[in-house]
Amino acid sequence: MELAFLNAVYASGGPYVCAYLDTSRDTAQPDREMAHRRRRVRVTLAEQGADDATVDAVVAVAGRDREIAGRHGQAIVASQGRVVLTEELPEPPARDEAAYTALPDLLPLAVQHAPDIRYVAATVHGRPRPEAALPGELELAFQAGTWPSSAVAPGVCHRERGPARRWHDGAGPAADRIVDLARRTGAETIVLGGITWAREALAGHLSVRWRKRLVTGSGNGHPVPEGRALMEDDLAAAFQGQLRLADRARLDMFRARRNSRHGAVEGLSDVVTALRRAQVGTVLLNVPLGFPERLPVPDEAPSPDPADADLEPYGALGFRGGPARAALLGAAVRTGAELVVVPQRQLPLADGLGALLRYAGPERTAYFTRLLRR
Repeated sequence: MELAFLNAVYASGGPYVCAYLDTSRDTAQPDREMAHRRRRVRVTLAEQGADDATVDAVVAVAGRDREIAGRHGQAIVASQGRVVLTEELPEPPARDEAAYTALPDLLPLAVQHAPDIRYVAATVHGRPRPEAALPGELELAFQAGTWPSSAVAPGVCHRERGPARRWHDGAGPAADRIVDLARRTGAETIVLGGITWAREALAGHLSVRWRKRLVTGSGNGHPVPEGRALMEDDLAAAFQGQLRLADRARLDMFRARRNSRHGAVEGLSDVVTALRRAQVGTVLLNVPLGFPERLPVPDEAPSPDPADADLEPYGALGFRGGPARAALLGAAVRTGAELVVVPQRQLPLADGLGALLRYAGPERTAYFTRLLRR
């Protein structure tokens, strides 16, 4: 995935308050619990020495996502008295965290963006007429999104209604509108659900290219809770353990380069060294996370001369024994690297880390180039 959405955080310069909170609304007294969480965040940050203005900015936005139903979390980053990033998390943190640090710990947020697959979901459902086998009216609902972020930050849901008896005539134009949305949003796949015969008619009007990328779900037509994605359960099942097309190609490239020992590195020490030299094009990260909490200081690390503080890549990357998660992601963002999150069972990596270097190896063929451009 691209990490440019984090650029504004590092541009603020720090120090940072970084908070991960469970803001779920599926409890008996969510407002009361959220008020308690805000008080704990305020006390925790004050004990760490955070300035009042930055703490106030964090507390002001904590839990203000009342429109989102169900289990979810919230990531908040603030610096110098203002919030520089706030995002909803599809999965709440195991426990609330709030820290005042020189580098923000943004890796948990980045991991929750994976696999970052763009899609269009569409479902056809309706209400049966009294004493009739078929519904009298059908409703088509379709929505573009990026999974899993769209689970709690969905886009516009388009809805169309019409008589069921005319569906076979209307399925073609409906399919065209779905494909047009997929093209405009850069979707990789279309997920169809709903009444079997209706969705099959819709699928029949898709081009061969889109039928090859088609996923069929149940899409049972149950009302979508406010602030949640259309066909959320089907999307979760369809994309479980999947990678977007470009990331699959990067994994193939990493395997090829690792076998040839050319253009790829693996393990904490080698990845850190490559990041310090701004050589990394893509960081590969195993989940669950398993590398050390703090980084060792490399033997070749430059002396911490304040005069070099603004120099890239050494001065600004934070590789002087700092927190591993914060330093690694900060270096990736600052040097323009991308991130691929890989389940450990799919590709085990030494220390849970690997990297593709920025230069082309012998495997840079038309096949890999075509996959990376999709």
